[in-house]
Amino acid sequence: MNIRIFRIGILAMFIMCLATKGFAQDDVQFTLFPWATSYYNAGGIGEQNNTLCFTAMYGSKYTAWNDVYIDDSGVEQKDKTAPQDFLFNLESYLKKLHGSLGVSLVSDRLGFYKNIGVKLGYSYKLRVGGGHLGIGAQVSLFNQAIDKEIPRPIQQGDPVLDQLDESTMDLDFNFGVLYKSDVWYAGVGMTQIAAALDKNQVLRVSGDKGSHRSPQLYFHGGYTWVVPANPNWELIPQALVKTDFKTFQFDIMALARYNGIFWGGLSYRFQDAVSIMFGARPFYNSSNVYLKGLDAGIAYGITTNTLAWRKNRGFGDIEVMIRYCFDIYKPEIFSGYGNTRYIYKNRY
Repeated sequence: MNIRIFRIGILAMFIMCLATKGFAQDDVQFTLFPWATSYYNAGGIGEQNNTLCFTAMYGSKYTAWNDVYIDDSGVEQKDKTAPQDFLFNLESYLKKLHGSLGVSLVSDRLGFYKNIGVKLGYSYKLRVGGGHLGIGAQVSLFNQAIDKEIPRPIQQGDPVLDQLDESTMDLDFNFGVLYKSDVWYAGVGMTQIAAALDKNQVLRVSGDKGSHRSPQLYFHGGYTWVVPANPNWELIPQALVKTDFKTFQFDIMALARYNGIFWGGLSYRFQDAVSIMFGARPFYNSSNVYLKGLDAGIAYGITTNTLAWRKNRGFGDIEVMIRYCFDIYKPEIFSGYGNTRYIYKNRY
């Protein structure tokens, strides 16, 4: 893989997105997307080398959003239906499997939909050039429940609401590839693959009506540039492009990291929000191996569309992330005589 090809690919994705308006995604959108890689790219499971990682993320989108309705007595009432998202990842590299296993739990609420999903995946790892390649797949179960009380229909017996099941369960599959070197990474992932093929909903575990999800395709990449004049500073531009094959959406992020510990920056989501974020790996330079893997951050997004900064509308997005990783294997030390071709062949 070539750094020049990577840069051309990133530029091409930006051009495609700038020429396309609108966005509609079934998957949860995370402002701190580099910490949620395995959610949208199965190849990114266990991207932290030789570690066991726990990651938790919580987001409140359009904070303080209220839906307004008039009750039977003519009094104005409010339903707090602001979208809320939660993600928990557990992932670990296992030498005997030559790859990583990962479990993801996700919960989100959007309007009168309550969604809960679980993903179980595996990513095969191998050395390629100066980095490593992850090729992964996931199987997922997704439950979507409808709270019929929230829409507050004026008349009972609404045919649209009556034909909806209160809860459905879908079986689906995800696939992804991620290449990562010491200074750059690039990947492509696809989620809800069965949704593109399952026209008759034969993979529906329960329920036969309701909203059916659509496949999602993701491209993402990033680069780490060490400032020559001051190597304590690193600049890390990153991008995530996503499509449901009808519309495009993209996030671009510029992070700065100091001394490997403190990080912060800005992010922009097309026609949606401008976000400021900061965080730290407080024990990154510590000699205690059980503390140095702690990472935490927070992001606040200023909504740039018409869903914010009006009466009963949102006051921006808030997202919190915490990750804890620690090495589960001791560093290998090779000594004596032997053919290095066999020692390092496909070694991850």
